[in-house]
Amino acid sequence: MTDIIPINAAEKAAFDRDGYHLIRPLLSADEAAEWRDQINAVFNLPAEPDAAGEIAGATHTLADGVTTKEAFWPVIFNERLIATVRALIGDDIRYTQHSDLHINLPGGRWHRDSACRDYGVGPDWDEQEEPYRVVRVAIYLSDHTESNSSLVVLPGSHHRESRLARTEYVVWNKIRSFLRRHGRNNLLSHHFLTTPRRVIRTQPGDCVVFDQRLMHAGGVIRGSAPKYAIYLSFGIDNRHSRNHRAFFLDRPTYSPDLPAALRARLSENGLLLDDASETIQP
Repeated sequence: MTDIIPINAAEKAAFDRDGYHLIRPLLSADEAAEWRDQINAVFNLPAEPDAAGEIAGATHTLADGVTTKEAFWPVIFNERLIATVRALIGDDIRYTQHSDLHINLPGGRWHRDSACRDYGVGPDWDEQEEPYRVVRVAIYLSDHTESNSSLVVLPGSHHRESRLARTEYVVWNKIRSFLRRHGRNNLLSHHFLTTPRRVIRTQPGDCVVFDQRLMHAGGVIRGSAPKYAIYLSFGIDNRHSRNHRAFFLDRPTYSPDLPAALRARLSENGLLLDDASETIQP
């Protein structure tokens, strides 16, 4: 396991300002390889190194895979991950589910992962009573040089969005949707002209922790090797976290009930988000 490295004041300030934090690496190269094999097993695919040629170009996804597949529970309790999330958003964190396993998910549209996805609209943007501290955890298991694995973010877009920026991402998304319908999704990289962007070219074991309201996109996949990723979510114990979990549990692809053994383990580690409180919908 990688040693726990404390978050310093400058890194915390950068996260608050920009909305994301890169852990490089969270996992060792050997650990990343083991998790790739675990993901292959979920989809009944061959283990590495035989898998690369067969899987490249094919997409496999499992919504809520970290929650429903016991083999992936150790990711939730990774000590360095937990320590980092606590340092970034607060000690009183909970597991807010919103988990996925991906192989080769195509480069996506510009979007937010929060329940309320239009800037300034809905309860996610109301922090008068309680702060919004819900983060997406994206763990990448592939090398950018082989798979073009990347995450593209618009720093600060969880705090501000100009009308010009909104117009621009709507236009880019319409262009991408057109290309996708014609089988050319990977033709267009994620450009942005009116707001600075950051392209995080991932290495095996890299982890990006970002505010769920941050505007971002998955980089296009053009490499000869598959792109693997694991996603999950944490938030501090308040109504924003409950609303976020409720939003995703309303989808048929997510499990409304935590496995009993996982619930017990989350409770033992102070990570269980109780279900008693009301949730608010966007």
